[in-house]
Amino acid sequence: MSERFYLDHAATTPISAAARDAYLQALASDYNPSSLHAEGRAAHALLDTARDRVASALGVPRKQIRFTGGGSESDSLAILGVAEARRDDRRRRILIGATEHHAVLHAARALGREGFEIVTLPVDREGRIDADAYRRELDERCLLVSIHLANNETGVLQPIPLLAAEAHAAGALFHTDAVQGARWLDCRLDVLGSDLLSISGHKFGAPKGVGVLALRSEIPLEPRIYGGGQEYGSRAGTENVPGIFAFAAALELAVERRAEAVRRVTALRSDFEEGARRSIAALHINGAGAERLPNISSFAIPGIESETLLMRLDLDGVAASAGSACTSGVFEPSHVIAAMGLESSLQRGVVRFSFAPESEERAVRAAGEILAAAVERLR
Repeated sequence: MSERFYLDHAATTPISAAARDAYLQALASDYNPSSLHAEGRAAHALLDTARDRVASALGVPRKQIRFTGGGSESDSLAILGVAEARRDDRRRRILIGATEHHAVLHAARALGREGFEIVTLPVDREGRIDADAYRRELDERCLLVSIHLANNETGVLQPIPLLAAEAHAAGALFHTDAVQGARWLDCRLDVLGSDLLSISGHKFGAPKGVGVLALRSEIPLEPRIYGGGQEYGSRAGTENVPGIFAFAAALELAVERRAEAVRRVTALRSDFEEGARRSIAALHINGAGAERLPNISSFAIPGIESETLLMRLDLDGVAASAGSACTSGVFEPSHVIAAMGLESSLQRGVVRFSFAPESEERAVRAAGEILAAAVERLR
């Protein structure tokens, strides 16, 4: 088999050695942490240790960490949990960004069917929230604002501390989907100003199926899963102790190595994009004029269909995507790219490359050459 180059780390990252070791360690005590016997207490001790480590990384007390089944569940618990807990509140307005992940968009849509007013905020051509529109819509009717830290398709960042401060001035709570940003940015809640923050482990080397919702203060949440009283009554179900223990190890490692990873991957992406600009005529880099994550390059290539290009790249040994892996099996123009106002001739030719701290310069350079050759062949 010819050499392959995996450049789809925004979709999922391979499990890290630290997370794998932690997972195997926890398997030795993989009993029910709610049981009172010695085996259960040993499992609960691992759960407590993991909660302490995650709480430290996010800058909140341990009792304000809720482990979930992933980023989508964390988003749903934040949005639906807050709204359901305050159903009798006079505030019935929810603000979301037009380029949010579908976990946020669909949770908000569900609230809309239950009588909440959902306001979708426009973005500019670089994917940044329209600040004037945000201020116009933010008033005493607002219960919750949900805006992501970094877009999963383009890597474009939002000014979360500023947006959160404005929401608080209007008396609203602020939720941030930080799933893409946790590996690369300081996600402590007091730094961001968010009241609720969602992250997912498989974006930074932990196993799939583990996420966190962190709370800056005690915020009532109506559970989305009913049963026992796990996760301080917010999320029933026996905890996935090995997965959670591995999550904590991966998050600690990501925080410890963040500065060097940002420096190295920013340089990798810069070289990759510069090479693509030189070799592919009329290439458009989505969100290039905005502040972005260091690890995502989203290209729009005229005269190319995303599906055809991705199939060609896969055959040539490069793993990439059209955008969100949650929807990329359906080749429709991305709602993110459409909201940014990209010309229709470009919307169907979008491809995303995403890197990791482990990505090798040689591999990224080879992938760029394969991309250029594939585009030339398809054109």
